[in-house]
Amino acid sequence: MDKNIIALGLMSGTSMDGIDASLIRSDGEKSIDIIGNLYLKYDPELKNDLFQFIEKINSINDLKINFEKYRELERKITIKHSELTSQIFKKFNIKADIIGFHGQTILHRPFEKYSIQMGDANLLSKLLNLDVIYNFRKNDIEKGGEGAPLTPIYHHNLKKKLNLKNNVLFLNIGGIANYTLSKDNYFCAKDVGPGNCLMDAYIKKTQNIEFDENGNLAALGKIDKSLINNVLDHYFYNSLKKNSLDIKDFDMNFIKGLSIEDALANLNYFSAKLISENIKKDLKDNYDIILCGGGRKNKTLVSNLKKFLNKEFYNIDKFEIDGDFVESQAFAYLSIRSLYKMDISFPETTNVKNAITGGELIKSA
Repeated sequence: MDKNIIALGLMSGTSMDGIDASLIRSDGEKSIDIIGNLYLKYDPELKNDLFQFIEKINSINDLKINFEKYRELERKITIKHSELTSQIFKKFNIKADIIGFHGQTILHRPFEKYSIQMGDANLLSKLLNLDVIYNFRKNDIEKGGEGAPLTPIYHHNLKKKLNLKNNVLFLNIGGIANYTLSKDNYFCAKDVGPGNCLMDAYIKKTQNIEFDENGNLAALGKIDKSLINNVLDHYFYNSLKKNSLDIKDFDMNFIKGLSIEDALANLNYFSAKLISENIKKDLKDNYDIILCGGGRKNKTLVSNLKKFLNKEFYNIDKFEIDGDFVESQAFAYLSIRSLYKMDISFPETTNVKNAITGGELIKSA
């Protein structure tokens, strides 16, 4: 029996700039056919509302106090997800059998036993008349895992699809950076530090610009290594104990008073240094690095990483896979695995005790 089905993955990342959508055909194992991708950019008002909302949510209690606003924003972004779904179905003249709906992470606190992703799966299912899988992190956290990273099983099988012989470290640089080390029959993964989140938050707050394009402003600034070293030990120690990280695990106080260029240079250097130190502490293997996520376009960040890690680097785009859509593809893939009750998280990825499945299914009417 052919177990291949068509899945749509919907992902709104920590940058909160919009939604990535990917259609794949897969059996949830080695068979992976990427049909196509599409992006929907949030309008500035919605993005700003989301940004301001997340800024003030630091606990479940904050969420309860602001629940009315939460529901309002949730409805808006769910409708946007529905619009993008209709657009991608039309573009590729195909409809999915299942939707993997990640939602917008509001707060990730696995050690307090919760991870909140904004998004109304019931509404999405009704709007599209399709089955939807959501809440991918819940089962893992309930079973003692950290709920992230969840993309590693996709990375691991992507390596097989690409027929890569060497060990590969997939380094995904989104708001948070995480890696998957993939060998022949083994993989492990971890969040390793801030990716774009500190730089993006700083430039938005100070210049009302979305991001430092190519790391151009960071390239103009001066790096204060003693300043970096003063904060690095604290963050290195704290991130060592965790497999998953949240944007709110980091702050930018250490660059107060610096010029824009110097602040970005130090945030860029700090992010690359922490990512690199965590990788080197964890892994002694030989491997090539494949970059994915928006941070792969930040030339200054990539230059810093190359200097610290001294490995062979490739952009995933070299393998004809768009590096902006690997996570949305992963959640399409995870929705298939969830539907078939296959494992999506593992002791080597989320610190869960035993490999388990995850995700909850909403059946269309």
